[in-house]
Amino acid sequence: MLAIEASRLARNGRDWHMLIEFCRLVGTIIADENGIYDPRQPNDRLLLGMKGTMSELEVSLFRQRSQAALKQKAKRGALFLRVAAGYVKAGRDRIEKDPDQRVQGAIKLVFEKFAEFHSVRQVQIWLRDEGIKLPVKAHNAEAEGVAWRLPTYSIVHSFLSNPIYAGTHAFGRTTSKVTVDDGRKRGRRGVRRPLSECDVLITAHHDAYISWDEFERNQQVIADNAASKGSDVIDRGLPLLPQQDEWSQGRPTLTLGHFDRQLTRRRRRTRSAAAI
Repeated sequence: MLAIEASRLARNGRDWHMLIEFCRLVGTIIADENGIYDPRQPNDRLLLGMKGTMSELEVSLFRQRSQAALKQKAKRGALFLRVAAGYVKAGRDRIEKDPDQRVQGAIKLVFEKFAEFHSVRQVQIWLRDEGIKLPVKAHNAEAEGVAWRLPTYSIVHSFLSNPIYAGTHAFGRTTSKVTVDDGRKRGRRGVRRPLSECDVLITAHHDAYISWDEFERNQQVIADNAASKGSDVIDRGLPLLPQQDEWSQGRPTLTLGHFDRQLTRRRRRTRSAAAI
């Protein structure tokens, strides 16, 4: 097997040593620009192993240095890998509000309605009922390009949970986790981290749509809703659904938190089994 810097073909030491072992079993020699190696010989196998170890260390150092450079730039508040809708880049290391008043007005409306409804789902429903579209970053456009879409839950939630709209620059909001499942390594990317665990968090970094205090209150409300906090109706053993006499009086309304929907009673007809 002839290759230039063959040890660089492997992402980790395990793959490299597996290749050396396979070549030893089938009697294949390995050659590069420095020489020819026979994996069946202990000295050559030792030298190949050291080459793989050094290459793996070099890759780790490159990755570590690049991550350190990104973190240093983020600490200066000058790192913007992606700019959220509602902001545009002003130079290489600064962002400002989108000058489009329609964009600003739509984003402010999301926060105003959340302060009124205290529910991400209710904000989304209200916006869709009113036919109001929200700005999102267009993937096939330039940094300042936006597209207008009817709001989904994820779009509304992204506006409310992104600290950039509170004038805060955050770096390291996501991380990767590795687990072992059935003896195999499983990696997950994009796992959200609490803001307190972010690598960099700079408040009052740029013009904000809401204050930091309001942002923290919004996160608490969202967390309480997700955990069904305050559901003391169930704890007290009270019935959630209206009773039989209430159904006979009309169409009762079930109110739970900030959700207010009318319920209708439906009967499901089932076919009785034929006698055999």
